[in-house]
Amino acid sequence: MKQNFKLIIIAIVIACTGCSDYLDTLPGDKYDDASVWGNAVYAEQFVFNIYLGIPYPYQWYMSGALVDEQVPNQVDGIVTRVTESNLTPDDLGAFADNWGACMQGWWWNDAYTNIRACNKFFEKVDQVPFPNQEKKEQLTAEVHFLRAYFYYVLMAQYGGVILLDKPVEMGDNYTIPRSSFEETINFIVDDLDAAINSEVLATQQDKTRATVGAALALKSRVLLYAASDMHHDLSWAGSYDHLDLIGYPNSTTALRRSLYEGAKRAAELCMDQGYSLYNVNADKAKNFSDLFLQMSSAEQIFITKYDKLNWSYWATDWPAWITGPPSYGGYALNTVTANLANVFENIDGTPFDWEAQRWDPYSGRDPRFEASILHNYSHWYAWGYDNWIDIASPWGVDYVTLEKQGTGYFMKKFISPLENNWYYGTPQPQPYIQIRYAEVLLNYAEACLALEEEAAARSKMNDIRERAGMPEIPALENGAALLKRYRNERRVELAFEGHRFFDVRRWLIAPEAYVPAKGVNFDYSEYKEIVVDPNRKWNNSHYLIPIQRTEINKNTALIQNPHYK
Repeated sequence: MKQNFKLIIIAIVIACTGCSDYLDTLPGDKYDDASVWGNAVYAEQFVFNIYLGIPYPYQWYMSGALVDEQVPNQVDGIVTRVTESNLTPDDLGAFADNWGACMQGWWWNDAYTNIRACNKFFEKVDQVPFPNQEKKEQLTAEVHFLRAYFYYVLMAQYGGVILLDKPVEMGDNYTIPRSSFEETINFIVDDLDAAINSEVLATQQDKTRATVGAALALKSRVLLYAASDMHHDLSWAGSYDHLDLIGYPNSTTALRRSLYEGAKRAAELCMDQGYSLYNVNADKAKNFSDLFLQMSSAEQIFITKYDKLNWSYWATDWPAWITGPPSYGGYALNTVTANLANVFENIDGTPFDWEAQRWDPYSGRDPRFEASILHNYSHWYAWGYDNWIDIASPWGVDYVTLEKQGTGYFMKKFISPLENNWYYGTPQPQPYIQIRYAEVLLNYAEACLALEEEAAARSKMNDIRERAGMPEIPALENGAALLKRYRNERRVELAFEGHRFFDVRRWLIAPEAYVPAKGVNFDYSEYKEIVVDPNRKWNNSHYLIPIQRTEINKNTALIQNPHYK
């Protein structure tokens, strides 16, 4: 999508203010509300602008720094408020407007601004003189998908939220209560079904826009979240009086089963859309690296092109500068934890054992380890030459001090050595994959495990492992052991892609994730595991994000989430 900047401004003003007297001026022309909705081109530009609200993953602090994937090299309350379980309604850390733009697009006001834009489109769409009915149906279906996406963003953080199907205008009643969690899930699913049932979207091939496949994939994710432990075993909420806002207080086995069956069915239908795992290189580590460096592939389901026209500063090459190692010209801001590095299996499928393997910790590992994480002696492009990572203390060019929480590991995933980085080479042109086929297979596998269909779950997990160059899961592995294997497989396959933060919550295993963050030190003779952030801890209040006090002050009908005052 190549938006004209001036037209984006028109859409922003309409979405945020609803003003109709003066919106923007292009050379020789003045546009008001009637002009925008009286022109099919401008109406489509309005929809393009809503797409720009889809959360951007590469910020100063990545979401992995808010869980056990990464550690920033500077101590900042934006992150520590989350990792030390100190969020309050007055200080949401990463989950409200912050200088580092961490979790931008997930913020309450951002999501509702985009939802308002969707509702404004629905309100005005019948006024637009589209060239044909097909274009009207296409954009309407796309906006149903977009509204569902932004409500998913809110649901994942807050549970049940305020459901709006029309724009709230100046003078309207702002005292609107939260809907139940069940009502919120149903609202999202209804919007997704409207996109799924669109005959126009069934033939749409542009993956930067909503497609039937994207809607099915998101539906599988939403229903999987709804079926998860967090929303059925509500004991974590203590004596909270409004359990319907955060889950299903009268949950039954049949209800959970129906949610898992819905997630499984949506994943199955998505699997019938012609997607496949990217698997073109016999070198499995390179194959996995290259997956994220393709302009187009059959694994991509929904993508965003953060090019310099749409995003003049933040773009896909941002992580090379911000998270890349010093020898690469990077700032090494979000270094990778040993907590994550250690869960990548050995190439034979056995668990990695630091104590037994610390003399040679990086040989014979899951190829996704080499594709995702740079470690000591990793072959890498540095300062214009083929080189390697050197974390040796204290003289290694990639050594980051303990005071700066250096872990000895750097993110490799998403970063191209060919374009080099933001400062020293051509910016990366690759799109960011918002939803990919591997996630759909994992969603399917998780639903199957819950439905006690272990052979089907194992089959899809093995598809992913085969692509990665890993052995099949033993046929006799079942029950708790197979579930543990699944969760580790998801953690490894989707590392740094924004899933882990929510997965540990919906599975009710957050206490396992919010523990001291570890790294590795090398003194030219041996590796030693070190603690780089000893202050991480867990509080059950953080299963959900608090609603900001300013929002509650504006809307007295809002009820706060459990454990927050």
